[in-house]
Amino acid sequence: MPDTLTRHARPCEADEQILFQSQAVNPALRICVILPVRDEEDNILKALEALRLQTDADGNLFAYSNYEVLMLANNCTDQSVSIARNYQIRFPDFNLHIENIILPAATAHIGTVRRMLMDAAYDRFSMINRPDGVIASTDSDSQVHASWLYQTLSEIEKGNDVVGGRILTKPEKTISRLYYLRDITYKHLVSRLEDLIDPQSNDRWPRHFQCFGASFAVTCRIYDLSGRLPVVPFLEDMAFHKSLTMVDAKIRLSPLVRVNTSSRIQGRVDFGLSIQLKQWGEMNLANHAIMVEPAGSVIARFTAKKLLRRIWAQAESENSLATVADLLHLSEDWLQSQLGEHIYFGTFWDVVENQLQMQGWLQIWPKQDICNVIPALKSEIYRIRLPLSD
Repeated sequence: MPDTLTRHARPCEADEQILFQSQAVNPALRICVILPVRDEEDNILKALEALRLQTDADGNLFAYSNYEVLMLANNCTDQSVSIARNYQIRFPDFNLHIENIILPAATAHIGTVRRMLMDAAYDRFSMINRPDGVIASTDSDSQVHASWLYQTLSEIEKGNDVVGGRILTKPEKTISRLYYLRDITYKHLVSRLEDLIDPQSNDRWPRHFQCFGASFAVTCRIYDLSGRLPVVPFLEDMAFHKSLTMVDAKIRLSPLVRVNTSSRIQGRVDFGLSIQLKQWGEMNLANHAIMVEPAGSVIARFTAKKLLRRIWAQAESENSLATVADLLHLSEDWLQSQLGEHIYFGTFWDVVENQLQMQGWLQIWPKQDICNVIPALKSEIYRIRLPLSD
């Protein structure tokens, strides 16, 4: 059995603990699933069961030799660890490895824990010299779909570095549901418009817009190249996604990779879906609108981004910088000065977006009520591609 004794981490070493060292690594390992846990006794059994019963496209059980689950429980005060240990005993062939630690208050947050887990998975792949090994993240209040592993690996095998899974939740019969559905619709339409204006060959429609902790996967190579997951108290997955875009990682937002997650409004982090649902409920009660980027702004940014990408790759004349400058209300000379200064296009675009904010993009394109923006996005999609059949 794996060593599951509690380890007390010192504050300055919270993200440097040596974990899961007592468990040998199977040379056939292809994907390592990380599972952070804190006080999830009501959900942990369902999360583990979903991971154990993974199948391939034909419904055959996914080979246990090809994957393992690294569960890191931190600062638990309930029966989460006991439940997981009992599960481990019941299914000894299932490669579930458990560590139980206590972190000091200053570092006891999801950024620390997910980083510790991802580093541990990376180290385990290093032991078998597998830079193409895949680190897959999910959450203990979530249940991955039956083919989650298979579909994730299939997308990686197509040449992608990162796979973001579709995260499904049903905040039914709550005051937050209407606002949740509006938000999902808006982001879905923005993703569709992006594919029409600035398509990426590895991430064509159908796709979605999510690359969050409940379902993302990354190769060891790109994980290291990106600088690894940032240790921040919350929204660590969004910070990691940004670091991946900065090194031009090939990110696939696959609708075939799916997970169901909790719709509770009392979360375990300072900000996340649970807090967002709570806020939407409060906004609904107060009749406050969700304010979002308007359609015109979205179109201008995507059009400029496509042109800049082509100019940066020398597939388009630099004469097009004038068009970009007009679209973004930026100096053509400033844009010219940034060309050639960056190894990755993602870094270049990040500098451009920062400049937009500094020079008042929100004043040029103030946010609007989402109820007005959604039909405007639909109209633009209809205009670009007739008819809108999907």
